[in-house]
Amino acid sequence: MCMVMVLQSGLVGASAFNAPMLEHTEWESRYSSLIKSNTLPTLNVGINETSVSLCWHCDKDKAVAQVRLSENSDMSDFRLYDGKTTTAENENQLVCRVEITGLEENTSYFYQWYTENGWSEIKEYKTKAFADHKVLVVGDIQISEIHGDDASSQIYDGYVWNNMLSLALGSNPEIAYLVSPGDNTSTGNTAEEWQTLIMPEAMRQLPMALAIGNHDKKGMHYNYYTNMPNEFYGKHFYGLDRNFWFRYGDVLYLVFNSTSGDAPDHMAMAKEAVEKNQDAKWRIGVVHHGIYGAGDCIGDKETEILLNTIFTPIFESFDLDLVITGHTHSQGRSHFMENRKVVAAAESGKTYTDPEGIVYINANSVAGRVIMDYEADYLAYSFVKNDVTTYTTLEFKGNQLILETRRGDNGALLDSVTLERTKQHSENSAGNVLKRIGYKAIEVLGFIYTKIDTLVRKFS
Repeated sequence: MCMVMVLQSGLVGASAFNAPMLEHTEWESRYSSLIKSNTLPTLNVGINETSVSLCWHCDKDKAVAQVRLSENSDMSDFRLYDGKTTTAENENQLVCRVEITGLEENTSYFYQWYTENGWSEIKEYKTKAFADHKVLVVGDIQISEIHGDDASSQIYDGYVWNNMLSLALGSNPEIAYLVSPGDNTSTGNTAEEWQTLIMPEAMRQLPMALAIGNHDKKGMHYNYYTNMPNEFYGKHFYGLDRNFWFRYGDVLYLVFNSTSGDAPDHMAMAKEAVEKNQDAKWRIGVVHHGIYGAGDCIGDKETEILLNTIFTPIFESFDLDLVITGHTHSQGRSHFMENRKVVAAAESGKTYTDPEGIVYINANSVAGRVIMDYEADYLAYSFVKNDVTTYTTLEFKGNQLILETRRGDNGALLDSVTLERTKQHSENSAGNVLKRIGYKAIEVLGFIYTKIDTLVRKFS
């Protein structure tokens, strides 16, 4: 796959990103020069389109949470942003977090962050359009761990990840940010996994919104390498658990931690986000587990009973348009779903105006990790399924949301569908209000489940 990606590099047009496609030897050289340090910053989405945030590690005795931002490449007339430092996963470092605000659309900015050796090298960040814009969706990046002294698998994962980014960003230079439904790393418990994840140069130019997956939750390093907006810890979440939401232009994202069965806190976060963003034209949910995903989600008790019971009533009662999922390492897209049934077809290449139901799109594994088999039952509600590594773009254009899924090795179009919204959301309709009233029973059961699960994890 990567051989084909390298050959495709000559076909990709000029990009707004510094995202070179590399030969394997070139990537190995970059990897070896950076892997022994964990001080690369992550660039994360902000509360809204006018902000982004940085998160990086620094020597404990020299850590200063500051970022310079300028519209000039020589950093003249810079604005200084102060943040905060928090504990790291090791006793020798602190984590620095800074939010950059007041950004304008379609503008080139230059920035530096403070390191243990003084100000970093200068990086460029180009904002995109705030209203009409495009988003990159990838799932289960799942950078693997190092086994003993053998880092070959991790190196390969990083290589494929870098070149997929190069292909996607080179073909779509207007992409504003990246959304991942989780499993960003393999064990969730090593700095090397995170360093490899953010090692591609494009990661200093592409803000990320990263959900928590079951592999991320194997450790606690998500805590130390991300700085997501509007983090919602709720009343009952435990350990790594949290949700978050953010707004970009007319799009509201509700990002849930589906590894937690805490129904009361999931509902509370959704209610908070929707109430504060009544004017958002589009509502998109993000969860790790493929509620209508192919592979092992079919017939899986956790998915069919627990996750469907907790999340689909939230998605439906708040009238979401689209839900992004992952977990199964198999890519597919559903028809319009409601009450666990197909309520209308969603055929590839067609446009649907104010459709009833929600489209679910399931991302597969970036690094081409095991692509799971499809069960026959999946075809009952899925229109498309793809058994190759893929990436998806969401383009918001006027009243339309255009979904396109392409091959991750050569960019060939595999699927597209367009949603058009001309009406306001209907979360206050009698039917949706009744759904949320009925959800109270699920909240009680979810709370009990969470307490039992917490005790099991505590004493296991």
